[in-house]
Amino acid sequence: MEEAERSDFAARYNAVVAAVWSDPGKERMLSRDPGALLAEHGIEVPMGTVIDVVRNRPVTSGVLESQIRAWGEIADRGVLRLLVPYPDRFEAVDLSEEELDSLVAGLGHPALSDVPR
Repeated sequence: MEEAERSDFAARYNAVVAAVWSDPGKERMLSRDPGALLAEHGIEVPMGTVIDVVRNRPVTSGVLESQIRAWGEIADRGVLRLLVPYPDRFEAVDLSEEELDSLVAGLGHPALSDVPR
């Protein structure tokens, strides 16, 4: 996957995660029809692809890279293992879109380093 394609996918994937984190309707949509939720954010899953949604883990480093790798393997496997981590539980903090992207990508956020977990 070329760098521009990786960046585009990463931005769209981050938007999906942010939508699920911020909108209970999108979280329900993830459970009912993950393909439609992905399509709503510009991620078109090939027809016949099985989408396996994984929600049993918090944000960790490597989630974004794992998703990029899984996206690249769809044609070979016919399955997309869609990782949508649960957000870390911390006090409400307003984050910019760039800060949220960084957090979803597992890079952390300097303003959150003092927040107890």
